[in-house]
Amino acid sequence: MRFLRLSLGVFLLVADSLADTCKNPPIRKEWRQLDLDERRDYIRAVLCLASQPAISGLENAATHFDDFQATHSDQTPSIHWVGHFALWHRYFVATYEKALREECGYRGAQPYWNWSLDASSTDNSSMAIFKTDIFDADRGFGGNGKYLPANATQNPFNLTGRTGGGCVENGPFTPPDFMLAVGHPKGQPDCLRRDWIPWIMNYFAQQSLVDHVLAQPDYTSFSRALENIPSFAQPNIHGSAHFGVGGVLGTLGNSALSPGDPLFFLHHCNLDRVFWEWQNRDLPTRFHQVGGPITPLDYTGKNVTLDFRVNIGKLAPNTTLESLLNTQGNTLCYSYSE
Repeated sequence: MRFLRLSLGVFLLVADSLADTCKNPPIRKEWRQLDLDERRDYIRAVLCLASQPAISGLENAATHFDDFQATHSDQTPSIHWVGHFALWHRYFVATYEKALREECGYRGAQPYWNWSLDASSTDNSSMAIFKTDIFDADRGFGGNGKYLPANATQNPFNLTGRTGGGCVENGPFTPPDFMLAVGHPKGQPDCLRRDWIPWIMNYFAQQSLVDHVLAQPDYTSFSRALENIPSFAQPNIHGSAHFGVGGVLGTLGNSALSPGDPLFFLHHCNLDRVFWEWQNRDLPTRFHQVGGPITPLDYTGKNVTLDFRVNIGKLAPNTTLESLLNTQGNTLCYSYSE
């Protein structure tokens, strides 16, 4: 009896300790919910991270901001169209958020960009979404690049409607203050590039597509709906900002190097918000559910399990998928405003 009492006491102590791990989680908000000072503080922190020394040891990573781009590039072959896609990127964005807060004094949470609020459901050619604050030079991340032609090698899918491709011309992430070293010859960093394609941005960012993802009955189907298939004939919300903003020649449109555009983190934070909302519709089940292939697009092969380990290099310790299902647990600590 005494042993049972002691065991129960230890269990309650551990449970209480675990419950207290995440106290006062930062609340992630949509970009337009931040006031001007909060937006500027976030931008300042990103630029600060781009001045901190690298820790990854990966090729051409000169700053800690570079580390994130280099890590994503290094792992791109194994983190897309897999069962751990959503959770790998959840951990990646949370680690970036932690770096902004702990290394650069950022006081807020990682913001997200809810593009479905601005995507036109009636006119795919509409440029209205690109006139919102997220692309403002003073209140956001700057605009497009100058139009540059693309050859067939650069544009293998023959995407039409391109409007840019050159260096971003205004805002806080322009040369020479903000340059990208990863993926370029040593000593020859490149600028941040954008190549807006309105029809992709509007078509892929529809609320109806978000609703389709949210309606999925289990994790495996949710994860698959989030990315869909690698084809522009079938829209998917993951591709919305990647190819709507990055297009053919833009940084965000490069599947490996996309974290070089700071908008990557607001885009993927929004995808994580959708994931969080989907989980909250059936928490008892979805806190303990994963699935989908380990090998990209291998839907008949081996699937991920709760003890499958996520690796983001030297950015953070390896951890299990199970530990990443709870945004207010032992590994993660944040929530969303809606």
